[in-house]
Amino acid sequence: MKRVVITRSNPIDPDSRVEKEANSLKKMGNEVYLVVWDRASNHKMKKDLKQLENYKVKRISFGAKATYGAGIKSIIPYLKFQINLFMWLIKNKRKYDICHFCDFDTAFLGSLACFWTNKKYIFDIFDYLSTDAKTIKEKIIEKLENNIINRAETTIICSEQRKTQIKKSRPKSLVVIHNTPSNIPVLKENLSKKEKVKIAYIGILQDFRLLKEMVEIVSKMKNVELHIGGFGKYEDYMRNAARQYSNIKFYGKLQYEETLRLENSCDLMTAIYDPSIGNHKYAAPNKFYEALFLGKPLIMVKETGMSDIVKSEDIGVLIEYSSEGFRDGVKSLINRRDEWEKMSDKMKKIYLEKYSWNEMEKRLQELYLRFDN
Repeated sequence: MKRVVITRSNPIDPDSRVEKEANSLKKMGNEVYLVVWDRASNHKMKKDLKQLENYKVKRISFGAKATYGAGIKSIIPYLKFQINLFMWLIKNKRKYDICHFCDFDTAFLGSLACFWTNKKYIFDIFDYLSTDAKTIKEKIIEKLENNIINRAETTIICSEQRKTQIKKSRPKSLVVIHNTPSNIPVLKENLSKKEKVKIAYIGILQDFRLLKEMVEIVSKMKNVELHIGGFGKYEDYMRNAARQYSNIKFYGKLQYEETLRLENSCDLMTAIYDPSIGNHKYAAPNKFYEALFLGKPLIMVKETGMSDIVKSEDIGVLIEYSSEGFRDGVKSLINRRDEWEKMSDKMKKIYLEKYSWNEMEKRLQELYLRFDN
């Protein structure tokens, strides 16, 4: 048994990747702690139990109020969380054996705490900050981030393409664990037989995802509905849009199983990112894998992460990053409605053969077994 601390810069409410990883580590018999940043309010350390798919684990939350996607405006709350995390790791060094840092924003001071306490750590990269670093600030962060990779016992990346993204680093060990859903049972949906076409977007409501543009386009399409779930910068905008337009539906924050059920009740899914942002070229969006799992044709932007698979396997449509691109993509997929069932079967097969969580869980557990040697 290992005592593992997983750190995340959100409250894990929800965070599907962290929840799956924690559940898989708990399944091995490990003791798991979640140490997280609660951005909803300012408060001192809080403790509770987080319900996972099969287990409950201890969660320690530090509250520093901040808005998702606010950039430099969140620097003070970010530093407060960093310091609280650092101090917790120092004070509680006898309670854990391994740290599992998710992204630079928990590994920055967390890895330093491990150095001081002589603890090993794993660096799990959801989003690599230093793609195409140009400014002095970006190059400093790149050096810091790569040093964290180089000192980690193992670095986890979420797609093979990201090996190119971190090419300036020298990881001791590298493991690919895709952002694929676990095998939660969902009801089978009959595609192409509904009166209205339902499109799903569930995720963080922030910039660079064409969210407002999607609402504007769908609001004018009588035969289409847009079903939106999530939280973040545009919550109020989405809530107001749902009041104004009968074909815009907003559900707010959803837990993982609720997300999959809502996506499964829709016909099409979106995984839309601005390709001008370097990190988006290597994105491994949850929505891509969830679409495969559920068999839902995808709307994606050209030259963003995993778009090459959508094109080569013909399991959706690739669009330009614009209102017009989204509108044309929706119309294109609606015109191919008779092919949705075929796409769906192919997507589910790809999931089972290449990306099933059973395989990803095995990789994660084998990684942790190395610490027995």
